[in-house]
Amino acid sequence: MHLHILGSCGTFMGGIAAIAQAAGHRVTGCDANVYPPMSTQLQSLGIALTEGF
Repeated sequence: MHLHILGSCGTFMGGIAAIAQAAGHRVTGCDANVYPPMSTQLQSLGIALTEGF
């Protein structure tokens, strides 16, 4: 399943994205501002991020 997470650089939504990726789902995300440390962590997991909605 492909999940697109809005607000993915926030602590909670970023965690949801990581859990979904670990469960075997294809995950992408976006946020108004894509910034570290969450952006680096998600990108290292192979989750593509887009800045803006």
